[in-house]
Amino acid sequence: MRRMELPGYIRRGKWIWMSAVFLICVMLLGGRVSAEEEVQSTGTKRDGPIWYIALGDSIPNGYYGAGESEVTSYPILIAGDLHKVSGRDVWISRFTKNGLTAKKLNSTMLLEPDVQQMLSQAELITLTIGSNDLMNEFKKVSREILNNQTRFYTADEALAALQDGIAENPLLLMNIASAIGSWDYSSFEDQWVLAMDTIALCRREDAQIAVTTIYNPMKGRELPGTLNAVVESVISGMNEIIWKYAEEYGYQVVDLFDSGIEDLTQSDGLHPNQEGQDMIRMLMENELDLSEFQNPESDEEVLRMQKELEEAAQKKAQEAEQKRQQQRRKRVLIGVGIGAAVCLVLAGIVLLVRRNRRKKGGTGETEAQKKSESP
Repeated sequence: MRRMELPGYIRRGKWIWMSAVFLICVMLLGGRVSAEEEVQSTGTKRDGPIWYIALGDSIPNGYYGAGESEVTSYPILIAGDLHKVSGRDVWISRFTKNGLTAKKLNSTMLLEPDVQQMLSQAELITLTIGSNDLMNEFKKVSREILNNQTRFYTADEALAALQDGIAENPLLLMNIASAIGSWDYSSFEDQWVLAMDTIALCRREDAQIAVTTIYNPMKGRELPGTLNAVVESVISGMNEIIWKYAEEYGYQVVDLFDSGIEDLTQSDGLHPNQEGQDMIRMLMENELDLSEFQNPESDEEVLRMQKELEEAAQKKAQEAEQKRQQQRRKRVLIGVGIGAAVCLVLAGIVLLVRRNRRKKGGTGETEAQKKSESP
């Protein structure tokens, strides 16, 4: 995937910004060196609290809509499991916000001294970002194609307007699919790399980092097949960026794209319900090395948790696959039913046409006989 080349003045600005971040992180890290050296020299196991920082959008923020049951976000669930495994207190800081994009993550959140200080202390860092970048592009394209000046505050509003527009003019579907498919998401790549640079400058060397990929928030919506395929193609491109830099920046990738989590969402079809948050926790803990936090006295507890996580993840995956198969069978049955109905209608039309022809032929013969019999 080709990276977008930024103008020179922007590149210079980026390095000035990164230098400032580096200086802040160095100052924050400076006070911890002697303490870490003492731990390493004595071989004493750390018995202080585990510092955990969670970054991201409404998913780790634990968003739940009006009328929905309250959900416990996956960072809180992970913190609870870390406490069980280690026997240590877990100090968690959630720097999360509904609607957060990768650009806003860089321009606001990662510039905050509190965030950079937590990054310099955290043994565990998790990140979920990217869905709002996609949804904002979807809303922007909807306004442009529909020539609608109304500001869509939610994807539901944009989707409803699209469906109405396509119903009036089916040709709009191709325009929308083309516009979304041609989105230059190299801008997302630049923001992703910038975020990873900042985290890399501030983080502890031994910190574990786990990031999630993006799942299709429109998969459960009533989108035309062509448009849904285009959306999935764009998401796959964004996820390739996330996978691409995993080794360079030393983070674990938690794949949500093929997890079936879109079947575990709230009524808006976008945000995970409690089962969805549980699934993210399980998938993330499967990628993390929990033994790093393990208390020698909790070996059996760790093994039990790992077994439960594996079994639960397999069960969720099987349930999601069964649901997808049911939906596919349902779509096939609906297609067969529609096809049969069309065939019946066509057969009825053919019969009517033949009957009318016979009727006309019979009428013509009767009139010819009358003419031949008349003097």
